[in-house]
Amino acid sequence: MENTLVRPQNLNSEEVGKGNVFLQANTIEMDLNEIRDKHIIPVFLKDNEPAISQVEFVEAVTEAAKDAYSIRDLSAPSVRVSHAVKGRVYEARHKKASELFPNEKTIYYERMAFMVTIPTIMQDVNGQLLELTVGGVKAYNLDNMNTNKGSYEHFKIFVGFKNTVCTNLCISTDGSKLDLKVKSLQELYAKSYELFTGYDAVDQISRMEQLPEMDLSESQFAKLIGRARMYQYLPKEEKLHIPELLINDTQISRVAESYYSDENFSRYESGRIDLWRLYNLMTGAVKSSYIDKFLEREVNAYDFTLQIQNALENKSDGFWYLN
Repeated sequence: MENTLVRPQNLNSEEVGKGNVFLQANTIEMDLNEIRDKHIIPVFLKDNEPAISQVEFVEAVTEAAKDAYSIRDLSAPSVRVSHAVKGRVYEARHKKASELFPNEKTIYYERMAFMVTIPTIMQDVNGQLLELTVGGVKAYNLDNMNTNKGSYEHFKIFVGFKNTVCTNLCISTDGSKLDLKVKSLQELYAKSYELFTGYDAVDQISRMEQLPEMDLSESQFAKLIGRARMYQYLPKEEKLHIPELLINDTQISRVAESYYSDENFSRYESGRIDLWRLYNLMTGAVKSSYIDKFLEREVNAYDFTLQIQNALENKSDGFWYLN
């Protein structure tokens, strides 16, 4: 991808890279070195061969990003983990938990997500700095470990933008692979490189720059929230004819709450809210998702907002959430 997006000159360099809490709630921050030095690697049960480790995953995707964007120096990845799997060495199998020494305990986290900022590609949208960001998810619960090494291992990777104001991620369908199956690190690198070089950052920025130009009235926003709640309980047959919405009921409530109280994206005094603000309220709510679900919801929030935009532009009364 041609590097046509650059940092606006009037932005303070201290703003760049500030804030990396792209997931909240059930996750904890983890240093990659700690994962490398202290965490065990799950193995395939039939041959006891190791799976691709979380550290290898981060390194492969990061190396692909360096090559795709012709940059060698990247900041340390921001890593979030959840669902700890604890154990102990064989020799300590009869000890009480309180008697275990540190070297007798084992641990790894079933789910891990990370992101890395590409410092040379960024853009201002509606007065907010967006930085190009790559990353991915490894969730061992999605793998079949009851087999041999060489079976497919599942990953999720993405390239998109991080809003430095709130660390919300802006990810499109074209910038993500949500069910990547590979058998080797080489294949993982190749698929990551393919995604990064094929992604059109300029196109996504152009689309996002249009979002502040359209807005919803307070009554339209209220109808959207109400219908979003209803969608969760619709019969399957009816859902087939309605745009999919993946954010859950709790997150919909958070969007409604933030409409009144969010520091950066709340309503205007008139009660209206533009689609850029609405989109960021949705991506902010998605940050409370489980690691293995958040990327799908990030992508869905983007697609859903574009569908609202299309309905408003065409004055369509067939958009169920607003009609």
